[in-house]
Amino acid sequence: MTSIPDYSIKIWSPSKKFIFRFSFIFIFSFLFVFNNGAFPIFGYISKPLTDFMHWLTPWFAKTILRYQYDYTVFINGSGDTSYGWISLLLLIIIASAGTVMWSLFDSRRPNYENLYYWLTTAIRYYIALMLINYGVIKVMHLQMRPPSLTQLMQPLGEYSPMGLAWTFIGFSKGYNILIGIAEILSGLLLFRKTVVLGALVTIVTSINIMSINYFYDVPVKMISTALFLLSLFLLLPFAQTLFSIFIKGRPAQLTTIQPPRFNTAWKRKGLAVIKILILIIFGVQQVIGIFKTVELMNTYFRKSPLYGIYHFEKNNEDIKTIPKEWRQITFQHDNDHVFVRDIDYNPQTLPILIDVQQQKLTLNSYQYDYEIDQNGNILLAKTVENRLEKIKLIKQDPQQLELKKHSFHWIQEYPNSR
Repeated sequence: MTSIPDYSIKIWSPSKKFIFRFSFIFIFSFLFVFNNGAFPIFGYISKPLTDFMHWLTPWFAKTILRYQYDYTVFINGSGDTSYGWISLLLLIIIASAGTVMWSLFDSRRPNYENLYYWLTTAIRYYIALMLINYGVIKVMHLQMRPPSLTQLMQPLGEYSPMGLAWTFIGFSKGYNILIGIAEILSGLLLFRKTVVLGALVTIVTSINIMSINYFYDVPVKMISTALFLLSLFLLLPFAQTLFSIFIKGRPAQLTTIQPPRFNTAWKRKGLAVIKILILIIFGVQQVIGIFKTVELMNTYFRKSPLYGIYHFEKNNEDIKTIPKEWRQITFQHDNDHVFVRDIDYNPQTLPILIDVQQQKLTLNSYQYDYEIDQNGNILLAKTVENRLEKIKLIKQDPQQLELKKHSFHWIQEYPNSR
């Protein structure tokens, strides 16, 4: 008696199955190791894995690669550390070995449709939640801040490429809101029926992020590249359809990725509950994170009581407490440091102590009495060798700087490019 083959079962080619096995192991391990705060409370769950990688990566670098680097530098504000790149190499090696073993022990399986669904689900949530997180911060104008006083007075040649990019983006709140909304639109990936539209949005968004990171040397190249490649991975099943629509101009129908079939209602309902819980936890985490970020920003960017840019008044008297070459001083975000530039415009950061109650200011190892006149100028006084030294700091108006004077215009007779 011969059995009738079930033609409803999709048969994958051996090469497709092999590539999928590698993709499954590598991508899942990447999402776990380089989570970057994408999944809610994932940092607590993945701590054992993080601790293991903190041991394995330095050991692999030192013992196998003979590569020396500072082993105490893990993933921080820079995602492109030696630790990060070596960890990526480790994941490729582990995925390659795992693929070979998987292929040896599971060669007869016709396809991996169910596993593919769960892989794409993990990718969709990873991209969407991460970009929504960045998008919300940009909409709130909290990631790239407006230029500070010291940045306004900083020559272009002193900027690093990243500092230049951050200042350029941070200057415009409207631009931040626009690119923030574009990143928030990655939420389309959270729904199966809008996966294609969401992936098209995130491809464009991630290309923009990649361009800034690559060409302005921002150390988040690995993660931004991953966002682009993962978005591309989501579109692979729809490549032929999209080619027909956008290139050939022919009508075509997009299909929806179907989830695994569950025989019992509680499994279907349980999956829906899990999805809702993830989104609720993520939403609560976003709100808490925004409040914490705003609080941190308010603390970090708390203005000095003498906030402003000042020029030293030219004085023919012999002043002993202040170097003659000092020309400009900027009080900015705290009472601990002040920013000084000399006659050659060389920068210098100096400690300072301001006692508002006693109207005293300690600078350059001297304590002055100070007062503020009606124009906002600061008058410093210090008795030295039975002689009273008076120093006047003339306040400058940042709004008169070219960058601050000009805003949006519908009508411009001539371009204002300086």
